[in-house]
Amino acid sequence: MENKTSQLPEYLKTARPFKEGEAFYIFNWEWLPVYSFMIMLGMIFAILTIAFFWKREKWNFDHLFTLIIITIPTSIIGARLGYIFEQLIAGNADKLKDNWWNIRSGGLSIQWGVILATISDLTYIYFKRTEIDYRKAMSFILPAVLIGQAVGRWGNYTNHEVYGKIDLDGSSVLWLGEIIVRNMFISDSVNQDGALRVPLFFYEFLTSLIGYLLLVWVFNLFNWFKPGVTGAMYLIWYGIVRASMEFLRQEAYLFYFILALIYIFLGVILAIYFQFFANFKYLIVNNKLKIEKVVRYQVSKEKFMKITWKKYQRVETVSTTVQNL
Repeated sequence: MENKTSQLPEYLKTARPFKEGEAFYIFNWEWLPVYSFMIMLGMIFAILTIAFFWKREKWNFDHLFTLIIITIPTSIIGARLGYIFEQLIAGNADKLKDNWWNIRSGGLSIQWGVILATISDLTYIYFKRTEIDYRKAMSFILPAVLIGQAVGRWGNYTNHEVYGKIDLDGSSVLWLGEIIVRNMFISDSVNQDGALRVPLFFYEFLTSLIGYLLLVWVFNLFNWFKPGVTGAMYLIWYGIVRASMEFLRQEAYLFYFILALIYIFLGVILAIYFQFFANFKYLIVNNKLKIEKVVRYQVSKEKFMKITWKKYQRVETVSTTVQNL
């Protein structure tokens, strides 16, 4: 223990370590944790991002408002259910006994939140499919989630959760400055005396921010890819991020690593389909598969806020029958 302590910065040797899950509060109001505020702020940034592209497409904002009403509760419910499943699988049912419902204390699974919200949104869009193109909606909504995740990771930071394994020499965190170092000096069941941890929240914040800027403000802004592709790229991006970092976590779970691989696999399949097979329609006619080639989009150049972008206008007219099995 003396050897470990000697490697700590001087300002930590007499400092009290933060406890796992110890929260910061706004104005010291215990009913308003910074965590909740950051989650809300991330949602607002994501909504504003989606609204930009919604307006550019000249879609009815009533549909966006409805999707917001659907997405916020379903994402929170899905995220909390994911955390509950996580604790049950890990045999930590006691941690859920008194506060299984309390999302303000942390414990939200991004992956499950995205899954339930996406299913719910696509269900609504299916019934509004003549007014909303689900491919475009996926491209607008899913990459925008990344800014919510990026901001939300600072909520994890203020809650002293989503941190990595013990970092004995502090090489992964000391470069981030004293404020973050102090908050990565954490006491938990692994080390009750306190130890520096890998700042996993910061790594996920940075990779989410980079993904957001690339997918939204480069690929989507100019429409470099066909509708739906960047939505699929979100699955690939976050799947890679989560898979590469899962086993750096103090509480690592194999099933989250597997879920991340499923994200990547599904994202690759969808990206290939949307980009290269968008002009085919698959129908079941008299119990036989019928594949038709369609002209799904007309492409034109337009300007919005002085930015020239490629617009895909849905037309979906049948041109030829490719195969009748």
